[in-house]
Formats: sequence, structure tokens, C-alpha cells
Amino acid sequence: MDVLVFSTPTLDGSSWMVEALRDVLDSGAVALIDIVLIARAIDGTVSFADADDGLPTPLQDLLAHPSPMTLLSDRDVAFASASVPDGEVGLLLVLEHRWARRLTERIQDEGGATRLHQRVPHDAVVRAFNADGAAAT
Repeated sequence: MDVLVFSTPTLDGSSWMVEALRDVLDSGAVALIDIVLIARAIDGTVSFADADDGLPTPLQDLLAHPSPMTLLSDRDVAFASASVPDGEVGLLLVLEHRWARRLTERIQDEGGATRLHQRVPHDAVVRAFNADGAAAT
């Protein structure tokens, strides 16, 4: 699973960010396991909404399960909220990589096993491309 925070100046149920997330989820590659809406006012005051308390229906409908897992602690949410700038709204997402699960299940069904699964940080990938003279962002 991955935890991501995205932010934007405004967010509603029909926003481009919600639609982009819906497109990714509809592909079946990932599933949304948990979500927290983080709103940071211009003065830095932070408010939250999650699946159990105040999350707008369009966001609630994106969850893979009607009763989402509570994987994020209050400390996790507080840490993530620090990355949302004043005057913006953020989405804290927990995503499960379904493509990896399906692939792993098939390999196991055939008697194989996953021996290593390592995520390479984005910055390391960009550095490697740049070192080879390729453009990357």
C-alpha cells in the first residue's frame, strides 16, 4: 500500500482531482482503502473529514469498501496535514496496488513466489535517468 497527499486550492465532488482519482480507481490497478480530507485555512487552521465523520459523498463513494479500514492514526493525519499549504485542501489517500496482488496470486497459483518487491523513490529514478542523459521529472 502507498500513502499519498495531494492538494489543490479548491476541491468539491466534481473537481478535476476527484475525477482523476476516479479514473485511476476505475482502471482496477489500485483501490482506495482509506481517505482523509484535510482543509487548511489561510490562517493555518486545519480541519479534517474522514469516512466516519463528514467526508463528502463523492469522496466516500470512491472507497473500495463501505466500511473502510482505519489504517491512519491521528499522528499520521497530523504529519500529513503539515504538507498541505495554507489556503488549500488536501486528500490523504491509502491506496492498495491491486495489479500487484493479482499478479502475485497468479504466480502463486502456478507454484511460484514473489522473492523481492522494492519500491524505488521517485527522486532516485529521476537522478538515474538524468545520469544517463535522459530527461525526467
